[in-house]
Amino acid sequence: MDGPSAMEKMPVPSSKVGRIIGRKGIKIRELQDQSGAKIDITDEVNGDETMVRISGSEDQVADAQSLISQLLTDREGYGNRERGPPQQRQYGGEPTISFQIPEDKCGMVIGSRGSKIREIQDETGANVDVGRRDTAVNGQITISLSGDKDACMAAENVIKNLIS
Repeated sequence: MDGPSAMEKMPVPSSKVGRIIGRKGIKIRELQDQSGAKIDITDEVNGDETMVRISGSEDQVADAQSLISQLLTDREGYGNRERGPPQQRQYGGEPTISFQIPEDKCGMVIGSRGSKIREIQDETGANVDVGRRDTAVNGQITISLSGDKDACMAAENVIKNLIS
């Protein structure tokens, strides 16, 4: 541990608890891995807020609180990811690149449980959003890249090389 043991309870809007947990619990595990803290969604509900218990060292707890706050504010107003990439605001409205790929190549870009898309995002620094299959037009899916212009261009190159 990085110091004295700490435990904090953080109120989170009940409607946003799913963002912390993520699909099949992937996001909460990711937050725990990044911060080193243990994160539990409690049964305690205060009005429209659910208490999240965070335990670990003081630094780990602070890191986890920061990551959770960032997760909740990054996506504020973006209940549906199609409306706009959350990363765009962080980069002050930097350009977003959109391009089409064949629907049957989506799996190559996403990877097993999203591993490839995370690798591309980590490697390039761009946010990568792969359109859902039910939004395909003429067998083509839209890939949207947002963030720094160089990062977006790098991500586009990685994806195009991957599917070629």
